[in-house]
Formats: sequence, structure tokens, C-alpha cells
Amino acid sequence: MRRVLVLSHTYLQPAHRGKLRALAARGLEVTVAIPQRWRDPWFGRPIDVAWERQGGLEVFPVPARGMGPRGDVANAKYARRALKALLRDRRPDLVQVEEEPDTSAAKQVFGAARRLGIPVVLFTQQNVPRDQGWWDAWKQRRMLRKLTGLVAGSDLAGTLARQDAPNLPIAVIPQLGALAPHEPQHVPHEGLAIGVVGRLVPQKGLDTLLQALALQRGLKWRLTIVGDGPERERLEARASELRLAARVRWTGGLPSDQVANLWPDLDVLVMPSQASDSFRESNGQVLMEAMANEVAVLGTDSGVIPELIGDAGLVVPAGDAPALAAALDRLSDHATRRALAQTARARALRLYSDDAIAERTLEFWRQVSK
Repeated sequence: MRRVLVLSHTYLQPAHRGKLRALAARGLEVTVAIPQRWRDPWFGRPIDVAWERQGGLEVFPVPARGMGPRGDVANAKYARRALKALLRDRRPDLVQVEEEPDTSAAKQVFGAARRLGIPVVLFTQQNVPRDQGWWDAWKQRRMLRKLTGLVAGSDLAGTLARQDAPNLPIAVIPQLGALAPHEPQHVPHEGLAIGVVGRLVPQKGLDTLLQALALQRGLKWRLTIVGDGPERERLEARASELRLAARVRWTGGLPSDQVANLWPDLDVLVMPSQASDSFRESNGQVLMEAMANEVAVLGTDSGVIPELIGDAGLVVPAGDAPALAAALDRLSDHATRRALAQTARARALRLYSDDAIAERTLEFWRQVSK
């Protein structure tokens, strides 16, 4: 196997291409296809992506439609002729589609590649059953069973896919790696510096975290909330009701490079996600980044979170404010927190670096291509 084509809107952000560069460094010719024009999710600016080549990695913009006025790239569909021409020109030995199986892009790329006899691997983070009609569910099962392989972002996602395609080769590998600094820097400060990064929506569990912090009013702590969303106004009001407002900083949404600047100022990253029949946390990228930067991590038992943390942090039941408060109290001890942060960094370097994820991905590709 020499030529690989990866298609995903995820790689619109150059900072997300570390895994692909690591694959190219292993002697592969890697082309990543992304939507040619998209809208910045934080600032709403339309952005045109240009073709570029970085060593063995080629970034190839493809015209796409269906993103809507808010730039929802997850709903994009590639221009049919441009996609067909890309597949024919590059003639990859394998195509990996990193979109969910029920998206238009995944179905489109799968069909186009199959017509040219090119093996297809799909990446999915979907870890709860989707509410589909029988016809859509049947078509999805049919597609999964014709894949060459599937990469799941979590054990739960792999288990769900295996129900529809019991004989499909499946590997559990995160989609993206975490950039680890050579020597993590931490700014001295007083008290426990807590951070949360994510969309301000009910599923992210900010209510539970605020309740937990109210139970630990006697501790010296400050909270930085990075992100925006429909719940922001209500959550700010809730923080005021709990008499916590003076200790909470709201930054709004920040680009990924600015999020990276936060790590030296944080002692603990908290991921207080909720869990229900319709939601389990599927993306733990920010957890891996915190771990790589030697920040202690605390999460709930929702979805992928306990898988990523392992024994390198603390995990509490989703929605349990007293348990979350007790964990924060434990992390207020410097020696405990320092030991967990060092263990977290070691785990991230071993499992979640770009090189580690590229190596596991390449091993799986070779396995299914035999």
C-alpha cells in the first residue's frame, strides 16, 4: 500500500493534520480531500481553502454544497464530477472516509470508490443508536457490511457498528492525535485553576459542575469556561444564583491555537458530560490535549471519557454533583494532582500522540489490505 486518500471536513483546520503528516512521514502518499469553501464556525467568515503540498501530504480542496448558511460542514456533499476525477487521478490503494455513516458525504464517497474498485475504510464516533427509519437503517447496514474495515473512535462506537456488521474488521483508534510540548510549562498561581472547553449545551453537564463547585465554596478555586452556545445566558444566570459568578470567567468560543495557550494556566480540565439513551460523549480530543500538556483530568463515565482517561485521572458518575465535588476536593491536593498530571502526560505520549495514532492506523490499513 502506497497511496491513500482521506476525506473529511475535520482536516479543514491545519492543526488537525498531524496524524496525516505522520502517515506521510512513514512513506505513504497521503491526499486529504476537504470542502473547498466553508464558513468559520466562530466568526462566520467564508473561507476558501487552497491546494497545498507538505512533504508527502497533499491537501486537495473539493467543491461541496449543502453546508447551509451556518457552515455545517458535517452535512456537506462533494461535487460529483470533482470527486470522481479525484479518485480516478489519484487512484488510491485505499480510501478512508472520516464522516459518520449516515452522512451524505460518507454514502457518496463509498459509492464512488466502490464503483472504481477501491477499498473503503470508514471512521465513526457514533456511539448511540440513531433514530432512523427502517429503509435508512437497512441501507446503512448494507454499506457497513461492504466496507473493507472500520475505525471506531471508542469501544462503544465499535460495539454499535459490530451489531450491524458482525464480520467487519474494526480497530478502536482516536481520530486525531494530541500535540505534546517538549516541556510543559505551568504558570504559578493560587488555588485550583479549573477549565472546561466545549459547546454550551445541556449534554455537556455544566449545570452539574456549577452545583459541585457550589458544594466546594470553601476551596480556593477559579473556573474558566471556553466555548459558546445556546445555554450560555442561562448558565451565567445559574452561576449568579449560586453566588459563583465572581469566580467564573467566560471566554466564549476560541480557535484551537488560542485554546492551546490556556494549558499553562490550568491545573485541572473537567469534562462533566451527561449520559442518556440518546447521548454519550463521543469526542474526547480536548481531554487528550490536556493530558499531553500535563494537566490533570476529571471526567464523567459518559461515552469515550473513561476509555481515554484510564487510570490517568478521575472519573465520576455522570450527573452526580456530590461525587464531582469530592473529586475536585481530592485534586486540590497538590501532590495528588501532580502525580495524576504526570501519569496523564505519559499516557498521552504513549497512546494519543500523532505518531502513536498514525502507527496504529497504518497497522490496521495493512491488516485489512492483505
